[in-house]
Amino acid sequence: MKAFTRASLSSYLQNFYTGLDHDDEDGFVTDDVVIRQIDESTYYVHREDVEESNLVLIEEFPWELIHDGSEYTTARFLERVDRAAQAMSRPPVSLPTAWSKFSHENLLAFFALPRNMNPDSLRWIAESLGNGHYCFWDITSRNDRVTLQQFRTARDLAPASKALEGYPAALEAARASFRRRAPKPQRVQNSVDLERVGTGALLKDRSFSEWMPYLTETQNNVLASDLSNPLKIRGAAGTGKTLILQLKALEELYRADNSTSGPLPRVLYLTHSWAIAQQVEEAFHKLDERGLCDQIEVMPLTFLCQWLRNTELEVLGEDSLDGKQQQMKLINAAVERIKEHTWSSYRNNVSDWVRDGVEADPDEPERLRLCWALLREYAEVFDTHQIKPSFNALEEYRGLSRKAWMVPLDTPADRELAFAAYRFYIKHLTDQHQLTTDQVVDDFRRYLETYTWHALRESRGYDLIFVDEFHLFSDSERYLLHHLTREAEEHPRLIMAMDPYQSIFVLLTGLSENELSRGSGMVFQRDQTVDSIDLKKVHRFSAPVFAFVQYLHSSMPNMVEMGHDWEYQLPDTAGEAGQDLPHVTFAPRDTLATAGLRAAFDQLRQSAQDERVAIIGVGTGDLEAIKKALEESEFSKTSAVVIEGRDDIDRLRYSRRALIVTAAQYAAGLQFSHVVVLGGAGGLHEYGQGGSAMRALYSQFYLAVSRAESHLSVFAPRDGEFSTIVNNALEAGVVQP
Repeated sequence: MKAFTRASLSSYLQNFYTGLDHDDEDGFVTDDVVIRQIDESTYYVHREDVEESNLVLIEEFPWELIHDGSEYTTARFLERVDRAAQAMSRPPVSLPTAWSKFSHENLLAFFALPRNMNPDSLRWIAESLGNGHYCFWDITSRNDRVTLQQFRTARDLAPASKALEGYPAALEAARASFRRRAPKPQRVQNSVDLERVGTGALLKDRSFSEWMPYLTETQNNVLASDLSNPLKIRGAAGTGKTLILQLKALEELYRADNSTSGPLPRVLYLTHSWAIAQQVEEAFHKLDERGLCDQIEVMPLTFLCQWLRNTELEVLGEDSLDGKQQQMKLINAAVERIKEHTWSSYRNNVSDWVRDGVEADPDEPERLRLCWALLREYAEVFDTHQIKPSFNALEEYRGLSRKAWMVPLDTPADRELAFAAYRFYIKHLTDQHQLTTDQVVDDFRRYLETYTWHALRESRGYDLIFVDEFHLFSDSERYLLHHLTREAEEHPRLIMAMDPYQSIFVLLTGLSENELSRGSGMVFQRDQTVDSIDLKKVHRFSAPVFAFVQYLHSSMPNMVEMGHDWEYQLPDTAGEAGQDLPHVTFAPRDTLATAGLRAAFDQLRQSAQDERVAIIGVGTGDLEAIKKALEESEFSKTSAVVIEGRDDIDRLRYSRRALIVTAAQYAAGLQFSHVVVLGGAGGLHEYGQGGSAMRALYSQFYLAVSRAESHLSVFAPRDGEFSTIVNNALEAGVVQP
């Protein structure tokens, strides 16, 4: 057995990002971790470990297997081990949907690598041994499948038991080594990147009570709300929405704790992705002064759906937003297939807007509006009425009466076309053995309307529900919220934080709101009043960065027609002045990524120990160009961490002072002292053409720029859509060449 403590495993992983030698003659892996052998077990012991430290055990066979490849691959294997051990320490075990978790009693199985690195479908099989110890027994593949039930009867517990018994001797031997070798002086800040760009940057090392003097009047209004009505907190990037949401959750617990009557309330905090959920959970532990934050259950909505029903499902996408982006692509492909093969049979009988959508190119506004409409139709009508491709299903669908809130598919041909696209869409999902988040949510809605949930509601429902990134929740997802509360006959105690300029419709289509995108009015009960508090003060940015953010915010095309939820003006005050305007550099397209990367590394070398630097591609094509430049550059790959998905954000836990490389869509929730934004490297028309593409480009650029706190640089080509936006900013005087 290889036996790590939780501290030594984290430090061992950080070693992969430092370029240090992995071993020396005294058995030191790092300055703080030493290897000691006791009988047949190898122990990795951290300088701060104690007898009560929890162990993470790895069998010899998987240990050798994961070290067969590159150090990068080995690190990715072990990152998932560390993350799974953390999850198992706080049941129910919550892992990202893309890991395809299965469990049986105290056994757990999940994908051992990201899918793009895992063609053999390698899966870890792990077990909770009790008392905070965990064993990772084996790695299986698609050619060597083992069910957890089979594995339970086949494994030999003796090696794990011996490893646990030998730990005290290993700890004593390690302590003797540490006494002989003093720790080296730290040359860099003893803080991992995730603490600096995630929760640490948000919290500024302040606890709950230490934050109170810094809150604005509107933030104090949030804390003072009695939540007699659901409360929406609206604010742009940098206004502290997430922070005040967390403070309000703790304030409610503290208020209940001060009361002498009754138990503490059950609190649910919903996020949109596992990356954000984990950061929120860590933030609660940093803010909490009374040890009550374990009463708060933090998770994405899709996991809540699976956990409350005790089911394991493979869901399309990393989270609900990513899943809907993939749904839009599938629907678009279905419409394109109809256009190529059977369009003539529908063309003269469909509504004008449907005809315009089919005949438009896949990235044009009319097509995107049609795809959004079909996505809504499938979630709100097909799923609700359990209509699936089958005998007489088309007749059943055509026979449904249309309601005012439904998508305006007014003619029989409109609905026949929608059904034909649905058949293709469902076949693809079935072939891939996947469910959409909408299907998961609809199944969950049906469960919440059963007598079973009614009987369980008092014990498993929630007294308070907090929803972060409310703008990313669809109507059907929002509709679930009042079913999750403990008291069925009382108004739900809900508090929701939202960014007016990042609605799910805008992020999916780049279009302004219209009659096809507005909600159906099913979110709350008909007589329910919803209160709103707008956060007007921006805390995150220096004055020059804020001026650029404000300019982009006000320049987005056609963003003023979005309905009452989105009628929100960005404030006109910001942080400290005294810094130069953001810089813009124009370069040839083929050298753009290299120039931006060099500037980012130069900034990293010049920055202070507590500052973090990122280079952010506006689109995924820009990220690919940066990755290629990194591979071909003279820079050490250990000095950069590439974030290619929301799940990858957890990799920042193991890096110190690395350059962070990512795309705008993966950077939400993070903030950096210095940001280099790079756009237009993927081609002249990388972002598509037309007004919708320009709106989507503004939105992604806004998201990338708003990650910067004090220093911002922009790299752009000399032509193309991105160049147009940057030149307009130059003319407006908010950036300088």
